[in-house]
Amino acid sequence: MSQSKQQVFRLNTGGRIDRSRTLSFTFNGQRYQGHPGDTLASALLANGVDIVNRSFKYSRPRGIVAAGAEEPNAIVQLGSSEAGQVPNVRATQQALYEGLTATSTNGWPNVQRDLMGLIGKLGGQFMPPGFYYKTFMAPASMWLTYEKYIRKAAGLGRSPMEADPDSYDHFNQHCDVLVVGAGAAGLAAALAAAQRRPGDRCRRAGRDGRLAAGQP
Repeated sequence: MSQSKQQVFRLNTGGRIDRSRTLSFTFNGQRYQGHPGDTLASALLANGVDIVNRSFKYSRPRGIVAAGAEEPNAIVQLGSSEAGQVPNVRATQQALYEGLTATSTNGWPNVQRDLMGLIGKLGGQFMPPGFYYKTFMAPASMWLTYEKYIRKAAGLGRSPMEADPDSYDHFNQHCDVLVVGAGAAGLAAALAAAQRRPGDRCRRAGRDGRLAAGQP
Protein backbone atom coordinates (compact mmCIF):
# COMPACT_ATOMS: atom_id res chain seq x y z
CA MET A 1 0.00 0.00 0.00
CA SER A 2 1.44 3.38 -0.96
CA GLN A 3 1.98 6.37 1.31
CA SER A 4 -0.69 8.96 2.12
CA LYS A 5 -1.20 11.74 -0.39
CA GLN A 6 -1.60 15.43 0.28
CA GLN A 7 -4.96 17.14 0.02
CA VAL A 8 -4.03 19.16 -3.05
CA PHE A 9 -7.55 20.54 -3.60
CA ARG A 10 -8.37 21.36 0.01
CA LEU A 11 -9.27 25.00 0.68
CA ASN A 12 -7.45 26.71 3.54
CA THR A 13 -10.65 28.01 5.10
CA GLY A 14 -14.37 27.28 5.04
CA GLY A 15 -16.52 24.23 5.50
CA ARG A 16 -17.62 22.43 8.65
CA ILE A 17 -14.43 20.48 9.22
CA ASP A 18 -11.80 20.43 11.93
CA ARG A 19 -8.49 21.16 10.20
CA SER A 20 -6.58 20.75 13.44
CA ARG A 21 -7.06 16.97 13.28
CA THR A 22 -6.18 14.58 10.47
CA LEU A 23 -7.85 11.28 9.60
CA SER A 24 -6.28 8.60 7.42
CA PHE A 25 -8.39 6.44 5.14
CA THR A 26 -7.94 4.08 2.22
CA PHE A 27 -9.70 4.13 -1.13
CA ASN A 28 -8.93 1.49 -3.76
CA GLY A 29 -5.72 0.55 -1.96
CA GLN A 30 -4.38 4.11 -1.87
CA ARG A 31 -4.03 5.96 1.44
CA TYR A 32 -5.39 9.48 1.75
CA GLN A 33 -6.01 12.04 4.46
CA GLY A 34 -9.06 14.04 5.49
CA HIS A 35 -10.48 15.83 8.52
CA PRO A 36 -13.29 15.27 11.03
CA GLY A 37 -16.46 16.65 9.46
CA ASP A 38 -15.60 15.34 5.99
CA THR A 39 -17.73 12.86 4.15
CA LEU A 40 -15.86 10.25 2.18
CA ALA A 41 -16.87 12.14 -0.96
CA SER A 42 -15.53 15.52 0.20
CA ALA A 43 -12.27 13.91 1.34
CA LEU A 44 -11.83 12.23 -2.04
CA LEU A 45 -12.44 15.49 -3.86
CA ALA A 46 -9.95 17.27 -1.61
CA ASN A 47 -7.37 14.67 -2.58
CA GLY A 48 -8.04 15.07 -6.29
CA VAL A 49 -9.81 11.76 -6.84
CA ASP A 50 -12.09 12.42 -9.79
CA ILE A 51 -12.96 8.86 -10.92
CA VAL A 52 -14.79 6.80 -8.32
CA ASN A 53 -16.70 4.29 -10.44
CA ARG A 54 -17.59 3.13 -13.93
CA SER A 55 -20.93 3.24 -15.67
CA PHE A 56 -23.08 0.21 -16.35
CA LYS A 57 -22.70 -1.47 -19.75
CA TYR A 58 -20.24 0.97 -21.36
CA SER A 59 -17.91 1.29 -18.31
CA ARG A 60 -17.37 5.00 -18.80
CA PRO A 61 -15.56 6.89 -16.00
CA ARG A 62 -17.84 8.46 -13.42
CA GLY A 63 -17.11 11.06 -10.72
CA ILE A 64 -18.94 12.63 -7.79
CA VAL A 65 -21.76 14.89 -8.96
CA ALA A 66 -24.05 15.40 -5.94
CA ALA A 67 -23.90 16.13 -2.22
CA GLY A 68 -26.34 13.69 -0.62
CA ALA A 69 -28.69 10.78 -1.16
CA GLU A 70 -29.18 11.68 -4.83
CA GLU A 71 -25.56 10.78 -5.71
CA PRO A 72 -25.70 8.22 -8.58
CA ASN A 73 -22.01 7.46 -9.10
CA ALA A 74 -20.03 7.42 -5.84
CA ILE A 75 -21.37 4.10 -4.58
CA VAL A 76 -18.65 2.26 -2.69
CA GLN A 77 -17.95 -0.93 -0.77
CA LEU A 78 -16.87 -0.39 2.85
CA GLY A 79 -14.83 -2.71 5.03
CA SER A 80 -11.30 -4.06 5.34
CA SER A 81 -12.34 -7.63 6.19
CA GLU A 82 -14.75 -10.02 4.55
CA ALA A 83 -17.05 -10.16 7.59
CA GLY A 84 -17.15 -6.38 7.83
CA GLN A 85 -18.18 -5.65 4.24
CA VAL A 86 -20.94 -3.07 3.77
CA PRO A 87 -22.14 -2.82 0.14
CA ASN A 88 -23.62 0.08 -1.82
CA VAL A 89 -22.77 2.98 0.49
CA ARG A 90 -22.98 6.46 -1.02
CA ALA A 91 -19.72 8.29 -0.39
CA THR A 92 -21.69 11.53 -0.03
CA GLN A 93 -23.49 10.12 3.02
CA GLN A 94 -20.59 8.31 4.69
CA ALA A 95 -18.85 10.28 7.45
CA LEU A 96 -15.09 10.00 7.36
CA TYR A 97 -13.41 8.21 10.27
CA GLU A 98 -9.94 7.00 11.10
CA GLY A 99 -9.06 3.80 9.25
CA LEU A 100 -12.03 3.84 6.88
CA THR A 101 -11.47 1.44 3.99
CA ALA A 102 -13.51 1.74 0.79
CA THR A 103 -13.32 0.41 -2.75
CA SER A 104 -15.11 1.12 -5.99
CA THR A 105 -17.86 -1.30 -6.92
CA ASN A 106 -16.93 -1.37 -10.59
CA GLY A 107 -13.82 -1.43 -12.77
CA TRP A 108 -11.43 -4.27 -13.63
CA PRO A 109 -8.53 -4.56 -13.01
CA ASN A 110 -9.06 -1.12 -11.43
CA VAL A 111 -11.35 1.87 -11.79
CA GLN A 112 -8.69 3.97 -13.52
CA ARG A 113 -7.90 1.41 -16.22
CA ASP A 114 -11.01 -0.64 -16.74
CA LEU A 115 -10.68 -3.10 -19.59
CA MET A 116 -14.42 -3.03 -20.07
CA GLY A 117 -14.01 0.63 -20.97
CA LEU A 118 -13.15 -0.60 -24.46
CA ILE A 119 -16.78 -1.61 -24.78
CA GLY A 120 -17.80 2.02 -24.35
CA LYS A 121 -15.93 2.99 -27.49
CA LEU A 122 -17.69 0.35 -29.57
CA GLY A 123 -20.91 -0.03 -27.61
CA GLY A 124 -22.94 2.49 -29.56
CA GLN A 125 -22.57 0.41 -32.70
CA PHE A 126 -22.81 -3.14 -31.35
CA MET A 127 -24.84 -2.65 -28.18
CA PRO A 128 -27.71 -0.18 -28.72
CA PRO A 129 -29.94 0.68 -25.75
CA GLY A 130 -32.06 -2.25 -24.67
CA PHE A 131 -30.13 -4.88 -26.62
CA TYR A 132 -29.73 -7.04 -23.50
CA TYR A 133 -33.50 -7.50 -23.13
CA LYS A 134 -33.47 -9.68 -26.23
CA THR A 135 -29.89 -10.96 -26.32
CA PHE A 136 -29.99 -12.77 -22.98
CA MET A 137 -33.48 -14.22 -23.24
CA ALA A 138 -32.38 -17.50 -24.77
CA PRO A 139 -31.32 -20.13 -24.22
CA ALA A 140 -32.77 -20.09 -20.72
CA SER A 141 -30.20 -22.63 -19.54
CA MET A 142 -27.45 -20.03 -20.03
CA TRP A 143 -29.00 -17.41 -17.75
CA LEU A 144 -26.89 -18.33 -14.70
CA THR A 145 -23.79 -17.80 -16.82
CA TYR A 146 -25.04 -14.50 -18.19
CA GLU A 147 -26.08 -13.29 -14.75
CA LYS A 148 -22.61 -13.67 -13.27
CA TYR A 149 -21.04 -11.29 -15.78
CA ILE A 150 -23.99 -8.89 -15.89
CA ARG A 151 -23.81 -8.43 -12.13
CA LYS A 152 -20.10 -7.64 -12.33
CA ALA A 153 -20.77 -5.00 -14.96
CA ALA A 154 -23.67 -3.45 -13.05
CA GLY A 155 -21.41 -1.65 -10.60
CA LEU A 156 -23.16 -2.75 -7.42
CA GLY A 157 -21.56 -4.02 -4.24
CA ARG A 158 -21.50 -7.57 -2.93
CA SER A 159 -22.81 -9.02 0.30
CA PRO A 160 -20.26 -10.45 2.77
CA MET A 161 -19.75 -14.20 2.78
CA GLU A 162 -18.97 -14.34 6.50
CA ALA A 163 -21.13 -13.63 9.55
CA ASP A 164 -21.20 -10.05 10.84
CA PRO A 165 -19.13 -9.97 14.07
CA ASP A 166 -20.70 -6.74 15.36
CA SER A 167 -23.67 -6.39 17.68
CA TYR A 168 -26.32 -3.69 17.34
CA ASP A 169 -28.84 -1.89 19.50
CA HIS A 170 -32.48 -2.48 18.60
CA PHE A 171 -35.21 0.10 18.97
CA ASN A 172 -38.90 -0.74 19.11
CA GLN A 173 -41.18 2.00 17.81
CA HIS A 174 -44.78 2.19 19.03
CA CYS A 175 -47.78 4.20 17.89
CA ASP A 176 -51.35 4.69 19.10
CA VAL A 177 -52.96 4.23 15.69
CA LEU A 178 -51.51 2.75 12.53
CA VAL A 179 -53.49 3.03 9.30
CA VAL A 180 -52.32 0.87 6.39
CA GLY A 181 -53.82 1.70 3.02
CA ALA A 182 -55.55 4.74 1.58
CA GLY A 183 -58.76 3.15 0.42
CA ALA A 184 -62.22 3.90 1.76
CA ALA A 185 -61.63 1.90 4.95
CA GLY A 186 -58.22 3.44 5.52
CA LEU A 187 -59.49 6.99 5.05
CA ALA A 188 -62.41 6.34 7.37
CA ALA A 189 -60.06 4.92 9.99
CA ALA A 190 -57.72 7.91 9.71
CA LEU A 191 -60.65 10.35 10.00
CA ALA A 192 -62.05 8.59 13.05
CA ALA A 193 -58.62 8.55 14.71
CA ALA A 194 -58.10 12.25 14.01
CA GLN A 195 -61.48 13.14 15.51
CA ARG A 196 -61.19 11.16 18.72
CA ARG A 197 -60.93 12.94 22.06
CA PRO A 198 -57.54 13.19 23.79
CA GLY A 199 -57.05 10.19 26.02
CA ASP A 200 -59.49 7.97 24.10
CA ARG A 201 -58.35 4.68 22.66
CA CYS A 202 -59.55 3.55 19.27
CA ARG A 203 -60.49 -0.05 18.67
CA ARG A 204 -61.49 -1.86 15.55
CA ALA A 205 -65.21 -2.61 15.32
CA GLY A 206 -66.08 -5.30 12.83
CA ARG A 207 -64.42 -6.40 9.65
CA ASP A 208 -65.28 -3.31 7.60
CA GLY A 209 -62.51 -1.26 9.14
CA ARG A 210 -64.79 1.20 10.99
CA LEU A 211 -63.40 2.62 14.24
CA ALA A 212 -65.35 3.43 17.36
CA ALA A 213 -64.16 5.46 20.32
CA GLY A 214 -63.45 3.28 23.32
CA GLN A 215 -63.37 4.11 26.97
CA PRO A 216 -60.15 5.58 28.41
